[in-house]
Amino acid sequence: MAQLVSTRNPLHSTRPLTVGVIPDSNTLLLWKGMSTEEQTATCDVIELRLDTLKLPAEEIRQALISNQTTILLTARHPAEGGQGSEKATERMAMIEPLLDLASLVDIELRSAMEMKPIVDKAHARSVQVIGSFHDFQATPSDEILRGAISFAQPAGLDAVKIATFLNSTADLTRLIQLTSESHRLRLSAMGMGPLGRISRLVLAKCGSLLNYGYIGESNAPGQWPAARLKEVLAEL
Repeated sequence: MAQLVSTRNPLHSTRPLTVGVIPDSNTLLLWKGMSTEEQTATCDVIELRLDTLKLPAEEIRQALISNQTTILLTARHPAEGGQGSEKATERMAMIEPLLDLASLVDIELRSAMEMKPIVDKAHARSVQVIGSFHDFQATPSDEILRGAISFAQPAGLDAVKIATFLNSTADLTRLIQLTSESHRLRLSAMGMGPLGRISRLVLAKCGSLLNYGYIGESNAPGQWPAARLKEVLAEL
């Protein structure tokens, strides 16, 4: 399957990329029904949330038969907002049948050791692996956030995603500082809650690589419609 961005490593992008989340079958059908031009205008990457899609791999594959957009596979742990199994083996089983379609895979940092087999299989296909960290209640201390970033490279991951709830402008300021710094791995950072929408613009401008929006209906607090987010980021 040809992909617009998969001919090069998306983590090498020199501009912020917009990720459109596909969390359910209705959104997958909506995406399938778009023209290539509409898909290109909507986002740079689509994230297939395999834990919430809960569809057979072959059905997903058929829905993407004409897809030209870079694919990110995610099977989220329930402790970090997922609806799938807590067992790493079962989440890996969701990802593996679709690895040939993907340029990126997202696993939780907490699962990096358990899911090393899928990390190795992804790398064997030149698929890059993101280690993600979510806190839906608060923005943890700088020590915890920096520790998450530091853990990723020795764990064999290629990038880090941090998503936290912003309870104050001070929380946003700390994410801005973190994102603005130089890191050995590419970083994506975003806030959730009332400050979430503005955080996604500011953090993208500060260096956040992957910036998430919704296709169809929002599935996380603070998200933009993906198409509008891509449009605004191009103007910044």
